[in-house]
Amino acid sequence: MAGRLEVDRGLCFGTGLCSATAPELFTLGPDRLAVAREGELTDPAEVALAQEVAECCPREAIILHD
Repeated sequence: MAGRLEVDRGLCFGTGLCSATAPELFTLGPDRLAVAREGELTDPAEVALAQEVAECCPREAIILHD
């Protein structure tokens, strides 16, 4: 399974949980809101990590598209 990450910046309030858990997939922008890595995730381990982080987001601001 492959996927693409998206962060709904209208929902994100910058807890940093995603970037702390998966710094290879997320960073915090200058506004302290999450920014997802661009491009397709093809490594099954990265897809699983992205799904785990999305499920843990307190604002449900992370979307993993198939």
